Amino acid sequence: MGIFNKLKKAANFLTGGGAEVELNIADGNITDPINAQINIKVGEGELNVQNIYMLLKCTEITKTVVESEDGEEIEENENFIYDEKIEIAGNQVLESEKEYLFTKEINLPEDAEGSLVEDNREVSWEFQAGIDIKGNDPDSGWIKVNLIK
Repeated sequence: MGIFNKLKKAANFLTGGGAEVELNIADGNITDPINAQINIKVGEGELNVQNIYMLLKCTEITKTVVESEDGEEIEENENFIYDEKIEIAGNQVLESEKEYLFTKEINLPEDAEGSLVEDNREVSWEFQAGIDIKGNDPDSGWIKVNLIK
């Protein structure tokens, strides 16, 4: 292995650049099953994967008008209503320069709150897919999904 290959491998280890992770989830009804598709494109070099996962979170932001010395200000508070990690696939090796597709049907709790935006309150759902590997985990980034009730 040449010096440039070693440097590239080290950079991928630090940055998570050994793969691209794309998550596709459509807006929908929170009481229906949610279909998630995770597309992984592996770069140069195989990946020893500990697991492929999804993170789910629902946050509530409340806005309150408070009096201050400068007049009225809006104070925002963020609370986590729901948060879960789901394993999509376990320990495996993903081959260099290949593309993989994983699907998962997710059922949220019956009492889960739907997305909403009001003057003083916002509830939002976000999802992220990632690959657990040594070094920095490549992930899709957080994706906001509108789930109505």
